[in-house]
Amino acid sequence: MFLQVWNAIQNFKYISVVSMVVVIIGIVIVYFRLTSQMRKFTDAHAYKPENADRFFFIWRYVFMFSVGSTIIFLFSDAFGLLGLSLTFMMTLFGWGLRNPITNLAAWLLVILKRPYRIGDRVILGETIGDVRNISIMYTQLDQVGGTIGGEEKSGRSVMIPNQYLFRWNVINYTRDEKYILDEVIIRLTYRSNITRAEQIMCEQAREVTADICADTGESPYVRFEFIPSGVVAKLRYRVLAIKRQEISTLIVEKIFARFNCEGTIEFAYIKGESQLIPKDRQTLPPQYLLTNSSQ
Repeated sequence: MFLQVWNAIQNFKYISVVSMVVVIIGIVIVYFRLTSQMRKFTDAHAYKPENADRFFFIWRYVFMFSVGSTIIFLFSDAFGLLGLSLTFMMTLFGWGLRNPITNLAAWLLVILKRPYRIGDRVILGETIGDVRNISIMYTQLDQVGGTIGGEEKSGRSVMIPNQYLFRWNVINYTRDEKYILDEVIIRLTYRSNITRAEQIMCEQAREVTADICADTGESPYVRFEFIPSGVVAKLRYRVLAIKRQEISTLIVEKIFARFNCEGTIEFAYIKGESQLIPKDRQTLPPQYLLTNSSQ
């Protein structure tokens, strides 16, 4: 009995049409269920309502494109040459939209994994900046540096396509920690009292970052290294990323003033010497040097 029913279904004249209708109904049900679940998530994490609206606008057409391609492929016998032509056209259309689709996929990565949020200071590729806006196609940064060597706002806005997040490293200053570790480097001579220098450096840094020290329970510290002209003292301390340049300047000013009052601490520097040699590459005779030095 079952085999007879099955054979009757297989021999039904419009079996392809019926199968296609059943597939379409199933796909529509899946679409609305998926859309309902995604709508709840994106409304809570899309940063702005228009981001969610644009996402679902694109999602609707991408879904229709995918469904159309699948139906044409599955029922290519029924569509014949028309099916092959439409499949080819849809393939070209999808290839042309690869960049917008990649940007959209990267935006989904941002709202799912949260590598950065609005207000975070980040490095995307070679660009440093504060995240100002996150849309489904671009991440907008208020650039830091760029026109200068330090980390202060340049006043320029940088639009970065989201697709580059799949290729670049993303460095976030403020995602996991409120404060970052920064340092001030000072070169001292071998004659300097480095113990006293360390004490002064830590005192001045602790004074400037007193609120941060109280919040973190960490105090500034110094690390020393030998160099040909003396000793390098690296003062390290915690600081807010957006105030890094301001705080380091205050600490340098205070340390410089205190060192100038100390007779046992000297800044190391490279001293150059020059020697005059005649064009014939012969050194001057000693009597010439003595005569000129007595004048």
